[in-house]
Amino acid sequence: MPLTPYLICCDHPSDASLKILFGTKTGALILLPTEVWQGLQGGEVPPELGAELTTMGFWVADPAVERQEVQRYLDDINRYKTTLTVAVILGMACNFACRYCYEGAQKGDLAMTDQTAAQLLVYLQGRFVTGKKKLCLDLYGGETLLYKNRIIELAQALKPFVEAQGGEFLFSIVTNGSLLTPKVVEELLPWGLDGIKVTLDGLPENHDHFRPFKSGQGSFEVIVDNLVAVAAKTKIRLGGNYTIDNYRDFPKVLDLLAQRGLTPDKFEVVNFNPVMSVKDKIARNEYGGGCAGMHEPWLIDAAPYVREEVFKRGYAIAELGPSPCAVEINDAFTVHYDGSLYKCAVLVGHEQFRIGHLATGLDEAGLARHEPLHWQREAKCRGCVYLPMCFGGCRYSAYQRDGHMGNVDCQKEFFDATLGPMLQQELKYRYGQG
Repeated sequence: MPLTPYLICCDHPSDASLKILFGTKTGALILLPTEVWQGLQGGEVPPELGAELTTMGFWVADPAVERQEVQRYLDDINRYKTTLTVAVILGMACNFACRYCYEGAQKGDLAMTDQTAAQLLVYLQGRFVTGKKKLCLDLYGGETLLYKNRIIELAQALKPFVEAQGGEFLFSIVTNGSLLTPKVVEELLPWGLDGIKVTLDGLPENHDHFRPFKSGQGSFEVIVDNLVAVAAKTKIRLGGNYTIDNYRDFPKVLDLLAQRGLTPDKFEVVNFNPVMSVKDKIARNEYGGGCAGMHEPWLIDAAPYVREEVFKRGYAIAELGPSPCAVEINDAFTVHYDGSLYKCAVLVGHEQFRIGHLATGLDEAGLARHEPLHWQREAKCRGCVYLPMCFGGCRYSAYQRDGHMGNVDCQKEFFDATLGPMLQQELKYRYGQG
């Protein structure tokens, strides 16, 4: 039996007698003696490890079959996925004036109407069919908590419906944190609140520059005060957006949070990412920086550095592993406040990528413009060890670069340079070795 073609091997950070093996298809990670690794390369499998290596997906019957399985990976997800995941944009009003806001030109006093809310309920109930076990809503704005009453109204209808089918109803909220009070959380918890995501863009001066209130007042202290007040009541997922100029100072915000009592146990996960460069008529913001994709050279240093600093401070980070795009997941889509359907929240407002409406259903022509499975046309993708972690990269990055989604947004150079260091981080901080 040969090794899987979706296998990465890297050195142990401090012990030359050990190797780290990682399966990009399965997300499995194992530590092996170097001599065992050398034997595996020659087709020699220690009897005591054969079953384990096979179970973890490192040792396979036929590499060609493995490649075929990855080609069918998304079909299998769609066939067996039991969770219906829907992002809902409740309205476009916001009390912040973020410099890099991708919704820019769409912001205003626009909100979901009663009619659209009724259509949304019918649509979701119609898609929660036999075999579905969970309905998860990711709620967005504008500023989502400006629409608290609409959230409760939707949840009051959906929660009993889903539970009557034997399922579970949950919702999470993406919020700027300025309205996040204990009272608000306590009102939402009985209806299925499963946590909130809040963004802090690094140290106070940097955050207040990029994410001020409309008045120009800084928002950092307001957000942190609110997080302290609600930390014991709901899950908190902390996000943040760094640039080439500030990424080295960026994780220090965690030190400030720890001083305020927001220690690692208070956060479900921390996920810091580069600011995306958005240069189109929809965003129309004053910020001209950010990155156009993971291929930019500075990210090869920045991404592992930020990840290491978060790990070092004891905060939770999402595990490495397969990462399919929402474009190719049947039960993942975004509902705009006006009832329009999109595959991803960052595409909202781009009419050419509208995939239908709550009232009329899906539009196949809109779906086709997303170039589903475009990576299957690319020989470099089909033969790439990173394919399960990328699947052609970000469609929106490709659109920003090329004006369409037909070309893949290759991330091979990024993974070549960073996956080894990130696996060493996993071993050291998640598993306590190295």
